[in-house]
Amino acid sequence: MTNTAEDILRLADQAEAEIAAAVSLQDLDRVRVAYLGREGKISLALRGLGQLPPDQRPAAGAAANQARARTESALSRRREQLQAEAEERGAPTDQLDVTLPGRGPEIGHRHPLMMTLEQICDIFIGMGYQVATGPEVEWCDLNWTALNYPPDHPAMDEQDSFYVTDQIMLRTHTSPMQIRAMRARHAETCPVRTLDWRFPPMEVLSRCRCTPAPTRVVMPGRTYRRESVTLTHNDIFHQLECLLVDEGITFADLKGTMAMFVREYFGPTIPVRFRPDFFPFTEPSADFSVGCDRCMGSGCRFCKDSGWVEIGGSGLVHPNVLIAGGYDPDKVSGFAFGFGIDRLAQRRYGIEHIRTLYENDMRFLRQF
Repeated sequence: MTNTAEDILRLADQAEAEIAAAVSLQDLDRVRVAYLGREGKISLALRGLGQLPPDQRPAAGAAANQARARTESALSRRREQLQAEAEERGAPTDQLDVTLPGRGPEIGHRHPLMMTLEQICDIFIGMGYQVATGPEVEWCDLNWTALNYPPDHPAMDEQDSFYVTDQIMLRTHTSPMQIRAMRARHAETCPVRTLDWRFPPMEVLSRCRCTPAPTRVVMPGRTYRRESVTLTHNDIFHQLECLLVDEGITFADLKGTMAMFVREYFGPTIPVRFRPDFFPFTEPSADFSVGCDRCMGSGCRFCKDSGWVEIGGSGLVHPNVLIAGGYDPDKVSGFAFGFGIDRLAQRRYGIEHIRTLYENDMRFLRQF
């Protein structure tokens, strides 16, 4: 290894000679790498200063810095000269090297959330349900009032929901699609065609005497809430709502539908748990959970040491919601349930933090 001040300055002389002899930008770059690259001669000399006796280090250090500055200055001058010569000859300085391998097109693929959503919808389509979608920017009346929320419900506060105006908001759940689906079904069968059945007044619907055909739909979509980001919660998330309205529907139909879905999606060995709960738009209401397959019921971070992972809420459709949708609660009944698609995607693909699904990190997405 070259260490003395004289040897280092001799390296600078050699570098300047080779720089002056370079006839192209490619040659010049090779000289730069040979002397100033990570394993270049001057770079190695700089790293070897620590091996010199203490009395020789100042002189060698000054020589090394001088050699580096001289080489960089010579490189800059020669690069300008070569570029000027190329422009005089009319040759472009950034010619395309046709011998380089081409870049293949980036092939897109489905996001794990969409893969989960498609799998869930396929299960419900196999059970006879139709898939419906609706707007993410929703009327406040459909998001709250039509779903039997009292005017002072805490979820209506601005600290919990995103409002665009006093009458328009980002939907906090996919439940407004229950009203839209029932009213759309009503519009197909009701003989009254002069009303705007998309947003009819509730009092008009309550006076309607026709009996709409049964409604059997699932409604996936993105929803928004002001929530703290945790392992299983985010302020933007996806839900799927299921609604069945017909004559003679009971809670047993709800439990049977949920049991079939869990068996098809999670497998026949995963247990299901229903617990009493309260939701304004269903009565009676229950939340449903499935057994945690990460800890097999022994408790972990994902299930909060409970052995169960809450999936969503369910219940029989409240009579006031049936009326808002154009149905007579004395003639028909129904059930509804909804759950977060994000949590199911976490469970299916072993994703610890729900935020990972929305960061668009290609290192994560390429795994799918």
